[in-house]
Amino acid sequence: MASQHLLFEASGLTLAAPGDLIKAIHESLQVRTVAGTQSWFRGLAVAHGKLLPVTDLGAFAGRRSSTGRTLELSDATGIAALQIDTVYGLSNVPVSDVPLNDSELSGVNGSNLALTDRAIVFENRIHRLLDVAALVQSPAFLNIAETTH
Repeated sequence: MASQHLLFEASGLTLAAPGDLIKAIHESLQVRTVAGTQSWFRGLAVAHGKLLPVTDLGAFAGRRSSTGRTLELSDATGIAALQIDTVYGLSNVPVSDVPLNDSELSGVNGSNLALTDRAIVFENRIHRLLDVAALVQSPAFLNIAETTH
């Protein structure tokens, strides 16, 4: 049996993540900005009585800001949340090997996103599988301090 994946979109990027890595989907979280942080780091929210750092996935990818729901990641993945634009829902469609192409990555800071050569093709959209564990452990994701040049 195929595992479930959450299908979603952030700044025009159609993505998928294993459903068991998503703890909750928040309609609206009150996020407080944190001075001295990267523009893609939205700030801190309180969810389930705990502080939750929120990253704007669209801006983190080098695109426009995402303005929709927030995906809270499972505790096993890390204490983090990703603001996205649209949630399409859960899918049982098997994951396929779909090589990344240049047009798919145009306008994307590829070094920031942990995209894989795997995807779910659903309703004529290719939802690129996001390696959530690699994303939240990457130095680019962890370094929220504002850089001055």
